[in-house]
Amino acid sequence: MSSTASIATNFIAPSQRGSVIRFVTSYTLPLLVVAVFAVAAISTPDFATFANIRAILINTSIVGIIAVAMTAITISGNFFSLGIASSTVLAGIVFLAVSGLTGSALAGLGAAVVLSVALGILQGLIVGAGLNPVITTLAVGSVIYGLVAITTRGAVVTAGSVDVAWLATWNFLEIPLPVYIFVLFTAVAWFLTEHTLIGRNTHLLGANRATARNSGISPQTTTIWAFTAFGVGLGVAGALNASQLHQMQANDLAGLTMDVIAAVLVGGTAVSGGEGSPTRSGLGALLIVALGNIMLLHGLDNGWRVFLVGGIVVVLVVALHVLRKVSTR
Repeated sequence: MSSTASIATNFIAPSQRGSVIRFVTSYTLPLLVVAVFAVAAISTPDFATFANIRAILINTSIVGIIAVAMTAITISGNFFSLGIASSTVLAGIVFLAVSGLTGSALAGLGAAVVLSVALGILQGLIVGAGLNPVITTLAVGSVIYGLVAITTRGAVVTAGSVDVAWLATWNFLEIPLPVYIFVLFTAVAWFLTEHTLIGRNTHLLGANRATARNSGISPQTTTIWAFTAFGVGLGVAGALNASQLHQMQANDLAGLTMDVIAAVLVGGTAVSGGEGSPTRSGLGALLIVALGNIMLLHGLDNGWRVFLVGGIVVVLVVALHVLRKVSTR
């Protein structure tokens, strides 16, 4: 009897341990975000002011939309895009140019999204055919940057006299439109990723490509879907960013790519694929932006900010990786 009880205990314990670790992994990031905001409110002058929190939310909306959109790519086992900055700049320039030509910011937004989706589908076709996603997106990003720089000759692009600022300034309850778009975009991405067939296929493809293929899942179709969703996010974020700045230039947004990748990784999405959540990527973006804001308020220069945020990201990613490994034993 004691032998049977011992066997049962040994059988149940790993499952219970895994459940506890998965619980910790799921709630570590939200608790960390709350802790960072609480400590900063006490220790950092002007952090807890409405104007500063509003600025954090606005900046998070741009990084967050792209991070949420890229989560499906990482979950599918295709790592991440290294052409984020140049693609977002292109979307912003198209938004401004079309808005100026048509007199409509909505037409500019539509053009930015359509072009970004087309580029996303193109990359999805290439990666889905078996080419390395990192090399593919890096190459596409370089081509886009080169074309933008050549076409604009490094000049600043604007929408002329057309009012595009309302996309960034319209607000409800003093919260601007980009924040609401970010929340809505995250909710839609969460539903598609967690509660639809294509979302389940994306998870399975990233977890085990061979099993997914044997189950009748098309790696190419799933990859194209992931890159298409990414394109939508790039188009929306590029237009919103351009509406905030009222202008765009080829060399803008130099640090955006690393901020987005950091947000996805801090959000707990497995680099190898199969596990991740758009909502956690959104929280990761909030954490990255908040940390940068805190360091800025403390007067740290850009080098220190990049160094410290990078160190924090490494620690969190390693900790989440270790927890994930332990939970699967």
